[in-house]
Amino acid sequence: MDTENDVPYPVTAVTDLANNYSAEHFRFAMGHCRDVIAKVIAEDNRSDQQIARVRILKHLDIQLGRAVRWIEEDADLMAGVMRNLIELKFWAYFVSDSPARATQFISEAEIDARELFDKLEKVVPAGTYQLGNMLAKGKRVTVEPSDAEEALLWKMCSKLIHPSSWVINHPADTIHNAYQRQVLAVYVVFYGWGIIRIFHTIVWE
Repeated sequence: MDTENDVPYPVTAVTDLANNYSAEHFRFAMGHCRDVIAKVIAEDNRSDQQIARVRILKHLDIQLGRAVRWIEEDADLMAGVMRNLIELKFWAYFVSDSPARATQFISEAEIDARELFDKLEKVVPAGTYQLGNMLAKGKRVTVEPSDAEEALLWKMCSKLIHPSSWVINHPADTIHNAYQRQVLAVYVVFYGWGIIRIFHTIVWE
């Protein structure tokens, strides 16, 4: 169990991986993280906040599972996971802020559907679909990095994910760069634990 002088396991996991990196070490660290998610992810429909918490943690586990599968693949795959974890962190804080924000987050799925429907209506004959009045209208919440360091990470991930000039002209320095993947993998462990701890106080034994 932690005392005031003990270092929390997530800190140790990130530090150890950064100092002694390997794909096997990453899989080991991810295994611990996903084990904790499995223990705290029980369905809870008491409130929109609890519903949102469970759904975010389920999606976190999907992303971490992909990271495990892709740890030895090109860096753009890990960048995709990392970019998604930044967004999940944003939503985790957003829904934890208030019950109203949790409800807003859940309802935004209808705004997503509405936007797709509006695009669909432009490419099919008028009146083909009768869903327009059933879908909510509203303004989407803008997902943004929380600080300058996260903004840099967000930008780097975005450059790797997209067929940018940087990626196309310098693949050896970008998507095929093992060090890029390594740095992103360490951040994936850091953010994975960070998102869990937004929702849960964990006592380490």
